[in-house]
Amino acid sequence: MKHGRFGFFLACTGYPECRNTKKIVMKEGAATAIADVPLEEKCPECGNHLVRKHGRYGEFIACSNYPKCKFVKRQTLDIPCPEKGCTGELVARRTKRGKTLYGCSRYPECKFTAWDKPVAEPCPSCGSSLLLEKFSKKSGPIRYCPNEACKYEKKLETVA
Repeated sequence: MKHGRFGFFLACTGYPECRNTKKIVMKEGAATAIADVPLEEKCPECGNHLVRKHGRYGEFIACSNYPKCKFVKRQTLDIPCPEKGCTGELVARRTKRGKTLYGCSRYPECKFTAWDKPVAEPCPSCGSSLLLEKFSKKSGPIRYCPNEACKYEKKLETVA
């Protein structure tokens, strides 16, 4: 058992030359090693199973054949990109400082990005294919149109 800058972890006896490690999480006063969880889905690049892994930035889905295959599945929102002629989907991404932003899966060909969460609901005013949702401290949750010419805005009901 070792201690690093991201907490405790189990390591091979040959560590640091051997990089085989498992993260340890404290749950209800007991230490538990987090193992990779195999999924039914296959890797599109090599055909092996995908696994749910835990990294320094949280949970992600990747190929079980790492390091030979370095495929990582993006977390998609199942919303098509609103840019004309683009065939990509919107994905959640993290900045270097940990803030979430939403962009097209076909980046850098498509440059669509949004700081607020996209919702698969068409704009009733201008017909835009999606709305963005943000939380305002003054008025609570709001859905609005990303089209700058359209001024559509809808206040959402808060459930207490």
